[in-house]
Amino acid sequence: MVRLKTLVWLSGLRWAIEQCFEETRTELGMDHYEVRKFMGRHHHMLTCMLAHFFLWHMKIRLGKKAPSITLSQIGILLNLLLPMKKHSFETMIEQIFWIQTKNHRAYLSHRRRRMQETGCSRQVAL
Repeated sequence: MVRLKTLVWLSGLRWAIEQCFEETRTELGMDHYEVRKFMGRHHHMLTCMLAHFFLWHMKIRLGKKAPSITLSQIGILLNLLLPMKKHSFETMIEQIFWIQTKNHRAYLSHRRRRMQETGCSRQVAL
C-alpha cells in the first residue's frame, strides 16, 4: 500500500520531467533527430538535455535581474552574445530588455489585429 504523500511527491516529479521533455522538444530540437541506431538517438537526447540544463542554470543565475525571461529568449541571447569576444552583464541585461520589448510589441500588434478581425471595440494601449 502506497501513502498519498508518496503519490503526490511522485506526481510532482513526473510534471518536472514532462516539462523538461516539452521544452527540450520545442526549444532545443530534441524531436529533430535523424539517426538509425540507439546510440545516436541516445547521444542526441543527452545533448539536448544538457543544453536544457545549461539554459535553466542561466535562468536561475540571472534571477531577479531578469525574472520573466524564457528559455527561448536565453537561447536567442546566447546566439547573440557567444560570437562576441567581450561581453558584460550589462550587455546581457540590455539584450534581454530588447528581446522582451520586441516580443511585447508583437503581442500587442497581434492582439490589436485579432480584436479588429472579431469586431471588438476595445482599444489596446501601448
